[in-house]
Parts: sequence; structure tokens; C-alpha cells
Amino acid sequence: MDPIMTMTATIASLLVVAGCVVALAAMRPRRRTATSSRSMSPRVSAVSRGASGEPEFLTRLPYTRTPHLLAGDHRALFAALNAAAPDDLAVLPHVRLSDILHVEPHTTQSERYQERIRDSVLDFVLCDAQTTTPRLAVLFAQPGAARRTAFIDAALIGAGVPVLRLTRDDLPSVEALATQIAALLGLPVRPAAAPFERAALPDGASTAFRQDVLVVARTPVRYACGRCHCDISAHVHRCPHCGAPLA
Repeated sequence: MDPIMTMTATIASLLVVAGCVVALAAMRPRRRTATSSRSMSPRVSAVSRGASGEPEFLTRLPYTRTPHLLAGDHRALFAALNAAAPDDLAVLPHVRLSDILHVEPHTTQSERYQERIRDSVLDFVLCDAQTTTPRLAVLFAQPGAARRTAFIDAALIGAGVPVLRLTRDDLPSVEALATQIAALLGLPVRPAAAPFERAALPDGASTAFRQDVLVVARTPVRYACGRCHCDISAHVHRCPHCGAPLA
């Protein structure tokens, strides 16, 4: 055979073999990447299948429930407020100040005033159970932050939200707390030591039932302003002493 023909055939064979090797080398990484992605990221694959309408399987996420939303003094005060607050008010803990106060429109340097209330969180807020209107802010006293405390109190009171400041080491009883809440909201206040008397029952009524029926003796009803605590009439909409708006 002609040597030139033999050499040409050999070179052609080598080129075919080299092409096959290159093709196999190019295909192997793609197979390995697809296999590793399926083995190392099962959750990603499951999510994509779930997005396509197939069943979705997720492993348990590393979270656990906190034992108590409130702890220590906050939990004790939360229980006392729920017992002392009027039935039409709901007790909400840890409410952001910026959620109940807004800067008035057309205020000069409004961003500055908004920034001053942005990061403040109130310990408790008593709001209307139906409309969620804020009615009273209950805060723990902060002796080391007198300037900040004065600003928050002034902002709330100026917006028509009375403030009740309590000391952590000397929390009032439920009865005393109920009296303070009623006074700040301008609700009827009854003396804590109001006498009790047995209700008159018809003859033949059960003795056990008679022991459970108690009525409070009638006492004069007093209304007070939530800002200055002065006595006011039951039908006024603005305090005649300090000019505060009344709910």
C-alpha cells in the first residue's frame, strides 16, 4: 500500500479517537454536577417539585417555641392589667410607639419627629377591644432615662393617650390598679372599700343561691380628666381645666 495512504488513514483514526475522548470528557462533569445537586440539595429539588404542583417534602427547620412571650415583671403586670382593666378594653404587650402615634401632616422637620419615636416600644397598651383604638399606655418607670421618659409621656399625652407609670419593685394591687385606670380614662370610680350587702330574695329562694348574690352599695359616681385628674362632668368632650380632648 502506498505509504502516504497509510499515514493518512492513521492520522484520521487518531483524530476520531481524540474527538471521542474530548466528547466523553465534556459530558462527565455535567453528569457529576447533576448527580451531586440531587444528592446534596434535596430540599431545593423538593421545593421545585412543589412549585410544579407535585407533593412537597421539607425537613424540620431548626426553630423552637419560646416558653413565655412575657417574663418576670412584664408577665405579672400583664396578669394584673387583664384583671383590672374594664371588660371592653384589651391589653396588648410590647407595642411600638410609632404604631399608635403619627406625625401631624405639614409638620416642619417631620422626619426628625418620626425618627424620635421609631425605636420606642411601650410595655403595655390598653385599647378598645372592638376598634383597637389606643386608650391608655402603661409603662414601667425608667429612673436612668428621665429625658427620654419625659419625651414619650409628653408625646402620648399630647396625642390624647393617658400614661400610667409604674415602679417594678412596687406594683399596685389589682384593686388599686383598677382605680388608677378608671381615673385616667375618666370612667366612674368607686371607693376600693365599698361596703357589700346581701340582695333581698323572694321567699322560698334557695339558700345556696342567696349566699352567692351580692350587690355593691350605691356610691356617688365621679368622672376625672385623664391628663390633669380634675373632676369633670360626664358629658363634656374637652376638659375645662387643661383643655385635653376626652374620649
